[in-house]
Amino acid sequence: MTIELRRATRYPIVASVEIRERRTDIRVRARTSDLSIIGRYVDTLNPLPTGTDVELRILCNNEIVAILGAVAYAKANMGMGVEFVEVPVNQLKVLQKWFDKIERSPLTKEAGAISDGESK
Repeated sequence: MTIELRRATRYPIVASVEIRERRTDIRVRARTSDLSIIGRYVDTLNPLPTGTDVELRILCNNEIVAILGAVAYAKANMGMGVEFVEVPVNQLKVLQKWFDKIERSPLTKEAGAISDGESK
C-alpha cells in the first residue's frame, strides 16, 4: 500500500496551459486536470527535464494566470509535475477564485471538475 502525503489540496480543473522554458524560450502547449496552490500536473508526451525553470500561462474560464515554476518530476510520454516558485498576489487571487468555485458548487463536485470550455 502506498501512502500519499500532499502539501496542498489538489483541485480537478481542466485547463489549457502554455509552458515556456525560461532559458531557451522553448514553448510547449498542453492540458492539465490537476491544480493546487503550489503546483500542477501537466499532461504532455514530451515533458521537460526535472529542474527546468518555466513560466506557465494557465487558461481557464476565459482567465489567464501567469506563474513561474520549476519541473519537479517528469515521466516520459506521460507528463510532468510543476512546482510553483513565484505566484504574484493578483494571480493567487484568480487561482483561489477557481478553487472556491469548485468548493461552493455541488454541480462541479458531482461532475468532478471545472473546465476551460475547450474539448479535448
